[in-house]
Amino acid sequence: MPHSSGGGSHGGGSHGGSHSHRSSGSSRSGGSSHRVSTSSFSGSTRYVYYRNHKPHFVYSNYDITKGDNLKTTLVTLVFMLIFLVAPMLFIMIFGSIHSIEIPKKLTPSDTEIIIEDQIGVLGDQTELKAAMQEFYDESGVVPAVITITNDTWQGNYSSLENYAYDEYLNRFKDESHWLIVYSETIQDDGFEDWYWEAMQGDDTDKILTEEKTAKFIDSCHKKLLQRVQYEVGDAFAESLRELTPELMKKTVHKPILLASLLVPSLFTLFVFGLANLHPIRESYYRKAQACNLQVVDQESCEYCGGIYIIGMHTTCPHCGAPVKAHDFVRDENGNITQILN
Repeated sequence: MPHSSGGGSHGGGSHGGSHSHRSSGSSRSGGSSHRVSTSSFSGSTRYVYYRNHKPHFVYSNYDITKGDNLKTTLVTLVFMLIFLVAPMLFIMIFGSIHSIEIPKKLTPSDTEIIIEDQIGVLGDQTELKAAMQEFYDESGVVPAVITITNDTWQGNYSSLENYAYDEYLNRFKDESHWLIVYSETIQDDGFEDWYWEAMQGDDTDKILTEEKTAKFIDSCHKKLLQRVQYEVGDAFAESLRELTPELMKKTVHKPILLASLLVPSLFTLFVFGLANLHPIRESYYRKAQACNLQVVDQESCEYCGGIYIIGMHTTCPHCGAPVKAHDFVRDENGNITQILN
């Protein structure tokens, strides 16, 4: 069915069309009750692992060195890549493709270009006819311009848009026309009380997009307000000529494109965040050691410069070289409570 491209009036400004009908430092691993944190919590054990030649401490309520954690993470990750990431990529690609419209010239059966100036306001129609012909030759959309008095519609319709809708249905049997209706009455005080409305068929939507028709409506309305410079017919003719070179250019619907890219991306990141999958982190956890030392002191390896925890190693965890010997004070459980030298 046809729908408005927009229009306006002398006293009320212009309006758009009706295209709108279209269309923390802590984490939980693997979604279980297992917990790993950079801060101590009740029931946790401190672990140390080495990365980039430095020690890193974490606290966990389960043994993070078990290899099953990495296997489970990798299996879960592969599963999510297949059943989550792949569909999201499809949605992104599908949405991106459909956010770009490439117009195709219409081939209507009814190609008669109509100009009906019932109130004699169009003036010399030569330029208007030429502009309408160029518009049709470029797009295949059949333009029509009619002018009427306000009394023609104001007695039976609440708006010129409703009148233009019925006029389109009565005149055309296809969805390939663009009807422009202009109405006017000169009031007793000399005020030109005019209205205008453009009505397009659904088949024109990929050519007469919302963005393109909005520019036409704005341009035409401004010219209609400049009666000293433009007659009504000249306003329509010049605005059509401005629009014609843009008709067959592709249109990128930016909101659709952004939504197609952002929504699946954010959803995927959200799900991965909930799942808390970190295969690289898990690989470091496998090499971690429980660190029950009451005194945690660090020093650098004399050979590679890597930093390690004193009292936990006899060889450097980075390069394997022997570490310095130290004397310690230990408690009854064998835990180091003081480093003497």
